[in-house]
Amino acid sequence: MTQITAVNLNKLNTFDLYKHYAGLSHSLPLLTPESKQLVLAELEQVARIRSEKMDGIHYALTNHEQLIATGKEEKKLLDAAIKHHEAEVKGLRGILERLHQLGCIEDNKLIGKNYQFNISPLPELALEVSKPVEEWDNEDKEAYAMVEEVTTTTIVRSNNGKDILWSDEKIKHKHVPNPDAIRAAHENGQPLPSGVRLIKKYRISRKRILNKQLNQNVD
Repeated sequence: MTQITAVNLNKLNTFDLYKHYAGLSHSLPLLTPESKQLVLAELEQVARIRSEKMDGIHYALTNHEQLIATGKEEKKLLDAAIKHHEAEVKGLRGILERLHQLGCIEDNKLIGKNYQFNISPLPELALEVSKPVEEWDNEDKEAYAMVEEVTTTTIVRSNNGKDILWSDEKIKHKHVPNPDAIRAAHENGQPLPSGVRLIKKYRISRKRILNKQLNQNVD
């Protein structure tokens, strides 16, 4: 027998190992020489298993840190890929919109072999802002921007919900474009701030063409 207790040391978690080691250590002064040898032997086993647990934490930490780093790098690649495909979608939609503008379509339809595009202009011009309001000239801010104020209130109540223990209020301000002022200026032919324009947008939908295929099957 190499230990004085009947505890299965291998099943103890890290916290229990430390508690067990402390308990055995505190009992040493009260033991007979024979029992003390058994306790010392058990202390050695506990220390060994505890050290292995510590190494296990190190290995797990290292593994997860590496996975986090890999995940962040993958996220950068995914974000770059998404951005690329978003640009491709924008460009392809631009082709369809340009074809509509050039009068190349009939009844708002572009028909391919297997797919049909339905393209129709939206009734209202869309506001596009490519330059942050903070970078506008002061005159443009005064004429075409407004201040958006967001108030966030946090209230902590007692358990019964009746008494307010404390509250906190945070107010954030930021400049945003004033759509009404910009549209009015555009209608009056006035110059707009740099990076601001009103453009025609289109509703684009797609559908699969089955008629030709069905007709061929019937024949």
